Parts: sequence; C-alpha cells; structure tokens
Amino acid sequence: MQRRNFLLAAGGLLGGPAVARAAELAALPPTPTTLRLAGFRQLVGQEFMAYQGKRGAQLGLVAVRAGKALPHQEQFTLVFAGPPGLAEGIYEIDNPGTGRMALYLEPAGARYHAEFSLLV
Repeated sequence: MQRRNFLLAAGGLLGGPAVARAAELAALPPTPTTLRLAGFRQLVGQEFMAYQGKRGAQLGLVAVRAGKALPHQEQFTLVFAGPPGLAEGIYEIDNPGTGRMALYLEPAGARYHAEFSLLV
C-alpha cells in the first residue's frame, strides 16, 4: 500500500468517530461551553455567583454587547454589576440556568467585563 493511500484510509477511520461525536454534541441543549450571544442575552437581569479561590461575590448580568461582526466569528462582551474591589482575573461563575463556568473578568469602573470571541 502506498503511504498516501494508507494516510487517507487511517484519517477516515479516525475522523469518522469524531464527526459522529460532533453531531451528538450539536444536538445537546445549551451549556456553559455552548452558550453564545443570543443565549447570554436571555440571561440579562439574572444573578451569578463569582468565586476566586474562597472569596465569592454576587454579580448581576446587566448587558450583553455585540462586538464586531465577522464571518464565522461571534464577538461580544458580558457586563456585570457587582461590589467594588474585585481583582482582575479568572473567576468561576455560577448560575442555576447555566451551571458553572470560568470567565476572565476585568474591572471597568463600577462594572466588570468578560470578553468573548467565538468561532462559529
């Protein structure tokens, strides 16, 4: 067997299960890892608990701002209101509707921003 034919055959064997798994995942309901702009917009007004280590703070999602429109990319910013003084960094964000997810929060005055740039 030629090397090219072997590689094509092996790639087909490896790629088949991956395509099937991708189809299964696409059929699942939204989760923190699959939420996009429209999903987060439905959460505006809800409360989230933000944890960094043992420290927790309650944040409210006050806005979802769409970013630059690009083909195959979705950019947006989550804007949270919360207590002053939270440090910039990675937080575990928890909400009953979405479950727990990790977000990088940046202080912006009295608000906190989480930036997203998703390939779609």
